[in-house]
Amino acid sequence: MDLRLPSLNKVLISGNLTDDPRTNILENGTHVANFRIASNQRYKGRDGDWRDKTCFVDVVTWRQLAERVASRLHKGSPVVIEGELQYTQWNAQDGSKRSRIEILARSVQMLEKQGDSSGSSYNRNQEEPPRRETYEEPSYSDDIPF
Repeated sequence: MDLRLPSLNKVLISGNLTDDPRTNILENGTHVANFRIASNQRYKGRDGDWRDKTCFVDVVTWRQLAERVASRLHKGSPVVIEGELQYTQWNAQDGSKRSRIEILARSVQMLEKQGDSSGSSYNRNQEEPPRRETYEEPSYSDDIPF
């Protein structure tokens, strides 16, 4: 009996941008935007005190999604990212091999911040759900240059 696991590569994560998106336009006119999010997980320690554990994740967007991300997101923006993990390798200028795992975003949901003096908090418990803007990236049928 041959048991096979289905291929599954799906990521759903929320967080805040750690800096403004970095954008680039390739020679063929394709837009790409890269950014990093900080995703916090809150847990109770053995001593009963609440602690935050932060995970930093790199995200890449392409084409129209990259254009929208570049024009609407900035450091501190709260987002929900849906996509897949991808592994990239390259040779650095010093000749060393580099690699990283990042999220190839298919959808970026931009969440509104609740208006406070710092402009950095998002209230999940408000009575009315926040207005959301979602931009779906179409399926990629052509080759993506890495």
